[in-house]
Amino acid sequence: MNNEKKIIVFTFVAHYFFHFYELAFPAMAIPLMLSLRMSLEDVLKLGFPMYLLFGLFSLPWGMFADRFGNRRTLVIYFFGTGMGAVIAALSSSGPAIMFSLALLGFFAGIYHPAGMGLISLGVRNRGMALGINGVAGSIGLATAPFIAGLLNWLVGWQKAYLLVGLAGVLWGILMVFVPIDETPIERSDAESIEKGRENSRFAVIRFLILCVIVTLGGLAYRINIVVLPAYFEFKAGFLSRLFAGLPFSNPAGMTTMAAGVLVSLVYIAGIFGQLTAGRMADRRDLIKLYLAFNLWSLPFVICMGFLGEQFLFAAACLYVFFALGIQPIENSLIAKFTPERLRSTGYGITSILIFGVGSLAVYWVGWIKVTWGLGAVYLVSGGLVLLILACIAGLMRYTKGTVYRNNAGV
Repeated sequence: MNNEKKIIVFTFVAHYFFHFYELAFPAMAIPLMLSLRMSLEDVLKLGFPMYLLFGLFSLPWGMFADRFGNRRTLVIYFFGTGMGAVIAALSSSGPAIMFSLALLGFFAGIYHPAGMGLISLGVRNRGMALGINGVAGSIGLATAPFIAGLLNWLVGWQKAYLLVGLAGVLWGILMVFVPIDETPIERSDAESIEKGRENSRFAVIRFLILCVIVTLGGLAYRINIVVLPAYFEFKAGFLSRLFAGLPFSNPAGMTTMAAGVLVSLVYIAGIFGQLTAGRMADRRDLIKLYLAFNLWSLPFVICMGFLGEQFLFAAACLYVFFALGIQPIENSLIAKFTPERLRSTGYGITSILIFGVGSLAVYWVGWIKVTWGLGAVYLVSGGLVLLILACIAGLMRYTKGTVYRNNAGV
């Protein structure tokens, strides 16, 4: 296996675990609600420290990765998140679960600065590699609800966390013994133009505009992640009704599993979005592509606030296709807008905005649900997408039509 393939494999697995941990918690929100005898709003709040730390410590972890190496930092990621999940499995109260999830989130903050940094510097076809890496996240999002729901039904939520945590630790052990060369590959002469601008006022403002966009995107992303499993349980019960005639010993667990299956299918649609956008990102203007994918996602997220049953499921599939397809485009732009020596730090800054600020959606969702109903959260997401489109138009105007491509142009 050559060096680029090793980078792709380990970052693929690391990204999978990141998003598995991320969605396993909301996927088991209903079982936790029943086990802890808490309201859904209070159970979702237990995940706030985890989601906050996903992003809050991304910047220091990015600086750590720039100083000590991305590979070494990813080893810490595997061990830290795995142990956090194991501690969650041993927890039996709200405060204990909140602490264990916070520990998991602290180490999960490693992935995006270290993993994205390693790919952007060490793989030649950056857009396609980021698309493949995005597929790992989509698979994590797709399988987490189903696996979490199935394991909850079979062995309970505590053993589910135990099994997943031990799997993460095993990958950490494997990575300890696999060497990876982190020397940045040579890019085209056209990309060297960016190196001459990296300290300019133009580059700083351009990056700040992108930061505003990723902050808004992080809020919209987190709203869907947190709400979708429970939203399907309440508004898309067609699959659970299909299962109703089967001899399940745990009807409540069966309902959770059915919703998990639907969420998994939705995120499978995201896999195709990631691959499509990843291929396009190596050949097309990244900013125009960024605008297009956000624009195409808008009608479907709004429709999710009004539809139910099979129509809701179809709208969710289309929304997630475009929403997750945005990620390789956005990560390519971050790479274009940051110098090599600070690449992981740059991804750390944007991760704080995407996952740290985005964690506020956990509280925001609860307030919106109580005030207007659960479906209203998708209308709020639509408003966020409109703001994103306005900011991307501003970025296009500020860069004065400059063409940004991964393998050609500026």
